Amino acid sequence: MVKKGLITFSLIMCLCVMTGVFFCYLVIEDIPWDSAYFSPKPSSHREIKRDEIEPESLVRIEDIRTFWSWSRTDLSFEDYIKIKKVDVSFNEKKGEVFVKSGMPLMPLKENDCSLVYCLQSRLSFQQIPSLLWKGLIGIEDYRFLNHSGVDPKSLLRALWHDLKVMKLEQGGSTLTQQLVKNLYYSNERKFSRKIKEMIVSAYLEHKLEKEQILQAYFNEVIWGSMQGVKIKGVAAASFFYFLKKPGDLTPYEVSILIGLLKGPYFYSPLNHLDRLKKRTAVVFNKLNELKMFPAQSKSWSEAEWDEWSQEITERSRGQNIRSLYFISKKEKKSFQYYSLISEAQRVSKKLKKKYPTKDFAVKTILFKVSKSSIEQVFSHYSKYERSSREAFNSEKHQIGSTLKPLVYGILSMNGVDLESVEKTGPLTLNLRSGPWSPREAHSGLADEVSLKLALIKSLNRPLIRSVMKFGFGRMEKELKLRIPELLTPLSEYPAQLLGSVELSLSSLGKLYASFLQTACFEGPGSQALHALSDPLNTTVRFRVGKRLGQMSFFGKTGTTNKGFDNWFIGFDGKLLHLSWAGLEGSRESEKGFEIYGSNTSFLIFRNFFQYRGKLFNEMACQENNSVNL
Repeated sequence: MVKKGLITFSLIMCLCVMTGVFFCYLVIEDIPWDSAYFSPKPSSHREIKRDEIEPESLVRIEDIRTFWSWSRTDLSFEDYIKIKKVDVSFNEKKGEVFVKSGMPLMPLKENDCSLVYCLQSRLSFQQIPSLLWKGLIGIEDYRFLNHSGVDPKSLLRALWHDLKVMKLEQGGSTLTQQLVKNLYYSNERKFSRKIKEMIVSAYLEHKLEKEQILQAYFNEVIWGSMQGVKIKGVAAASFFYFLKKPGDLTPYEVSILIGLLKGPYFYSPLNHLDRLKKRTAVVFNKLNELKMFPAQSKSWSEAEWDEWSQEITERSRGQNIRSLYFISKKEKKSFQYYSLISEAQRVSKKLKKKYPTKDFAVKTILFKVSKSSIEQVFSHYSKYERSSREAFNSEKHQIGSTLKPLVYGILSMNGVDLESVEKTGPLTLNLRSGPWSPREAHSGLADEVSLKLALIKSLNRPLIRSVMKFGFGRMEKELKLRIPELLTPLSEYPAQLLGSVELSLSSLGKLYASFLQTACFEGPGSQALHALSDPLNTTVRFRVGKRLGQMSFFGKTGTTNKGFDNWFIGFDGKLLHLSWAGLEGSRESEKGFEIYGSNTSFLIFRNFFQYRGKLFNEMACQENNSVNL
């Protein structure tokens, strides 16, 4: 009888063991294994075209520091300037740097984060300073080097506490368990999740070296967010919070980062600075007691905390980190394209601040135009979560008065002298749909103006009168070749001449590029081009500023649909730039907005060409192969 009982017991035990083994196998098989967590791929050594800030050019301090801090260099921006003795002049009040002698730039690091709005740069264990991993072990898991993924002492202590309070409050998690939870599981407080976490932790400890586990921990943990961008890994955390490389962190800055790990949002310096101060003090003091830090290590004074808090708060209000995320997803990652994204994002933020409940967006696109070719070189859409292909190629907007230079260009190509005059008085056309009278935004006009002045001031009535004399049929034939979407007969839809036509940004860009090829490099239609080449005489004269106001470039604003669509098209003889800022989604219940092409889209053009780190291409309209790209 006893023998039979022992056999039964043995069978049951074997069955339990087999069930446990099978359960462990299923848990391990269920984890989405990614070797990149534990063995980051080495940086690409393929040949990358070096970027540079050209001599005698301007950049924004915020932009160059941000770009530099995320580039593949071990020196800070300030250290490089001192060591290389770069001739620069800082204007902190204006936030500008004048680079007199020029300066090379290293390529940006890759963004290893696959999440939307997230920055991460994986480091090898050798790249992680010992201050960080020793400090983490000292605070979070002092027996990390001795256990096998699960620490029985910590587990028993946590279990005893949970039994006393009759709920799952403490988990006794090791660093390996914390890593497993971050990689594969949620923060849900369940015993089943805890058991799975322990199984996978033991498996990782068996499969990997301790260095690989620490490496993965420092690369994969989330350290909070800023400007709507998630901070993933210690490289991003060092950059976000201190604009430093991990190796440049001081012991107290290391204590801040380790303190944040316990709850990056609970201890956020943006919302809970007092909590972070207390947590950092605990971390710093304990690591000092454990002799993890050099003997001369010092804590921050209140003044240093206040200064850092102000820096973090100011940084959180900017768009530089969000712009860095956007450029990290682009194929072309030069500083000038980062600058373009930054300027577009600044306008986007300005619109959101003014109209916080409205769905505004910004699109900007660049073409390289020469006598023999048209090439789209860059584009940016302020909503990464939406399809940029659709945004640029499928979604159409009313183009407003940006069409007028093309109409005048066609007139000029067909022998109409833009110095000839037309009347400015009221005009009514009897259409099938009823009488139509174009209005003017200007008052106090002379009875007659030249067509050139009418183009400069973007007047409506002289344009309609000139087309009537030229012939609606002739103009329709010319425009239909260029704009297949044109409604015909044009004589029944004359408002299209004033910009009621809808085009995508790409279509309008190609339309303009083709026009500029003819007007700039061949001559026909150049009167329209040169009429708008002096910014001090056009619709942007009050916003162009002293620097760009001295330059010659073609530029045309456009505002239509009660401010729903706002445009600027600019050309410096080599680069064609188009920007659109406007309302997306439903417009039916909207009454309109007090925004214009001149105070939205034009600012992108102005600031990009002013702060991109390249000299301005003065418009000369001649074949030139050395374009500043």
